[in-house]
Amino acid sequence: MERKQKESAGGAVSSQESCSLEKGKGQKAEGPFGAVLPFAEVQIEGRFEGKGGLPPFRGATLRGGLGYHLKQTVCHRKQSTCQDCIVRTTCAYSCIFEGIPPQDRQMMRLYPYVPQPFTLLVNSEDPAQIEPGNPFSFGMRLFGRAIELFPYIAYSFIEMGKEGLGKDRIPFQITRIVQPSFGAEIYHEQGACLHKVQTEYPQNLLPACKRIRVEFVTPVRLRVNGREPSTLRFENLIRAIVRRFSILTYFYGTPTENLSIDYSAVAAVTSVCSQTKPIEFRRFSGRQKRPVKMSGLVGSAIYEGNLEPFLPWLSIARIIGVGKATSFGFGRIQITPLQPDNPFARG
Repeated sequence: MERKQKESAGGAVSSQESCSLEKGKGQKAEGPFGAVLPFAEVQIEGRFEGKGGLPPFRGATLRGGLGYHLKQTVCHRKQSTCQDCIVRTTCAYSCIFEGIPPQDRQMMRLYPYVPQPFTLLVNSEDPAQIEPGNPFSFGMRLFGRAIELFPYIAYSFIEMGKEGLGKDRIPFQITRIVQPSFGAEIYHEQGACLHKVQTEYPQNLLPACKRIRVEFVTPVRLRVNGREPSTLRFENLIRAIVRRFSILTYFYGTPTENLSIDYSAVAAVTSVCSQTKPIEFRRFSGRQKRPVKMSGLVGSAIYEGNLEPFLPWLSIARIIGVGKATSFGFGRIQITPLQPDNPFARG
């Protein structure tokens, strides 16, 4: 596959050229302008078997535990870095977690790492105090090769439960793993089998409309002109979606060079109501060996205008997430079409 992609593109595009997004349960389908991004969504359910405290936002805790146990599971050189390893381009750990780029890449050449091929689906706030028997659940979306490597991820989460989660090392048991789109159970605690994860493809389920509500379910982390904005214009949102989709299809799918957006039409879509606020928390970075601050916007915004050419992009965003730190659970959005006579359409 040719690895050619432009980091930015201009020019007009008609609404007839917007994507045909059909989900085919295992059947290949094109995204915007011929790009293809295979993905799989799984839901992981379990119960805690101890007591203690966890951060209300569990994304960083789950991601950190996954990285540690995944490396313990597959790495034969646990004390060295992936950059020094001769199997870094084929290793499950480096592929899933480290974001090791291919040597011949034409995109993100100035960056030492590329985005990981997964997003965590967590709540913006879960109970902080845990008691034995409390249930819990979270989801993951896997992209590209990470789909076939999911057994390593599942095993790592099972092993994580034995050592415990968070600073209190709260033990837990994975009770089952399901793939919601297919109504399929791929793992159960009473069995010793992990069924194959089936591949999905994006689809456009948004009806034609001229007004939408975008809910930022988990913090959306973006920088606009070098700063973190207090509100998001529609243009900021679309630019972030296009960039993320371009990167994911380049590294984990089938990219296309015909990815042009009429940004003058994007700019004509206005924000009717914005109810967003910044939030932040700190996590410990294993790579940097120090606490780091993470922040983003939560809340909602209502946009109005000629949305038809951009509905496929918004549908894609519900799957891939928006902005940075999606592997921590950031950037999760929900979209609700609004009718002009909707009493809530003005916020």
